Amino acid sequence: MSGLSGLATTGIGSVPFTDTQETVALVLETLPQIPYWPQMVRLGYLEEMAAQAARGLPGLKVDEANRTVAMDPDLPRDEALARFYEVVLSGDLTPFAFEAQDARGFFALLTAVASQGSPGPALKGQLSGPVTFAGVVKDADGKPILYDRELTQTVCAGLARKVAWQAEKFRELGKAPIVFLDEPFLTGFGSAYLPISKDEVTEILTQTLEEARGAAAGPVTLGIHCCGNTDWSLLLNAPIDILSFDSFGYFESLRLYDRALAHYLDRGGWLAWGLVPTNEDFRHETPDTLWRRFQAQVTRLAEDVHWGLKEILAQSLLTPACGTGYMSQDDGRRVLTTLKELGIRGQEWLASL
Repeated sequence: MSGLSGLATTGIGSVPFTDTQETVALVLETLPQIPYWPQMVRLGYLEEMAAQAARGLPGLKVDEANRTVAMDPDLPRDEALARFYEVVLSGDLTPFAFEAQDARGFFALLTAVASQGSPGPALKGQLSGPVTFAGVVKDADGKPILYDRELTQTVCAGLARKVAWQAEKFRELGKAPIVFLDEPFLTGFGSAYLPISKDEVTEILTQTLEEARGAAAGPVTLGIHCCGNTDWSLLLNAPIDILSFDSFGYFESLRLYDRALAHYLDRGGWLAWGLVPTNEDFRHETPDTLWRRFQAQVTRLAEDVHWGLKEILAQSLLTPACGTGYMSQDDGRRVLTTLKELGIRGQEWLASL
């Protein structure tokens, strides 16, 4: 896939920093192959995942003071939906754009790459996934709009176009676009916490991914990031290019889906290994312990799916397990510098095979 090379490194979403320019400089220094735009969650609620995804979607109100996104009870639903689909049918992606106060890291990355360039062929972005977004946003009765089919379809259509808009901005800089949909809600799949069927989840994800590809003016590489345990067959069978998972914490649960994994890799799917933990486990690990863990995991996966090590590594990226937004700033920096070191080791390992 365009912009991807085996064991390249990139990041996942949020950071604990407050200086946007310094953060982007750190990203470009530590993750030069696939720099990503940092979500500056310490700068306020508008930088949080749900708020960033809301602009352009119909009938929503972002309440910064109460840190919520909900349906606006003062806006007639039919009117909001009619206006929304007029915009969708027009093909104009501008209404789905981020604004400066929503995603300061996004615009800072674009500015830095435009002025000084970056050595890698790609840029990576992210956005709330449709299941998570629709599960967070409430209707006038306080019920998640995930259980309202009509509103969930608008979420799929709107988020798809926000993905396409990001992709176009990356492409304008001559970089291949990679965008991950973040789906932490899928860690609750199969429980009372998320009482929707596998078919419904598959339909929601598929609609969003396919509409994103259709709305973009050119190719875009799409991934889904899930930072906990889930029914991995849901994601392995979805039309994604990259599965991003917390390999530090959940590799063994992913191994249970060896047939689906083998099929996924056979069709050209990539794995983004979240091998650097972003919780308290990080303080008990070193680059050496994480590297040995990763080598052992890849070796076990090769046995499970009957693939060679080189072939698996050639379809793998390295990332943190999740965003670092609620770590200390020192630990957030160390996650990125640790990942840089592991990426260098990975490139050497792949070259030696």
